[in-house]
Amino acid sequence: MYEVAVFDGVVLGKRNYREADSLVWLFTSQGLLRAKATGVRKEESKLRYGIEPLTRARYSVVRGKHEWRLVGVEAVSRSYVSAPFAGRQAIARVARLLGRLIHGQEPSAELHATVLSSFDALAAAESPEAVEVVAVLRILSHLGYLPQTDALAPFIDSEFSVELSAKALEAKALLVRTINESLQATGL
Repeated sequence: MYEVAVFDGVVLGKRNYREADSLVWLFTSQGLLRAKATGVRKEESKLRYGIEPLTRARYSVVRGKHEWRLVGVEAVSRSYVSAPFAGRQAIARVARLLGRLIHGQEPSAELHATVLSSFDALAAAESPEAVEVVAVLRILSHLGYLPQTDALAPFIDSEFSVELSAKALEAKALLVRTINESLQATGL
């Protein structure tokens, strides 16, 4: 008998598989999980609304011999999908970046908390441009791709706020250059 694991997470992406199945990429505190969701494209599936990209929920998964299998979804939140258009686009860009940078399953509760707080801030921001830059900086820092400098420390260590967004807009050229250099260094 297999043990059911329950994780809070966000769907970063999905791909249809066979006639009624999907492969779902879930970002959880246990890392990036690729789970097979059987029969979710059928109209009577209870899981189908919980696996749309950028959906946040509590996912029940079972570790099989070769893969994770999605067996339950509860506490579904569509707040990221229903965010204003600019915020939704920024969340989608950050989600794609996570998909590029994270390979395999490596637990990181700190990265998970950072991503969720970043997504929440992006969904609520009137001008998500500055928040997106700070979110990417924090993700790169957690993954070890960002140099630790005094100029970047205030953007990585403090809470999201209007003041932080204003500082990020003022320092945008430096922050974007640092992000681009870090991404080039990854080779991805």
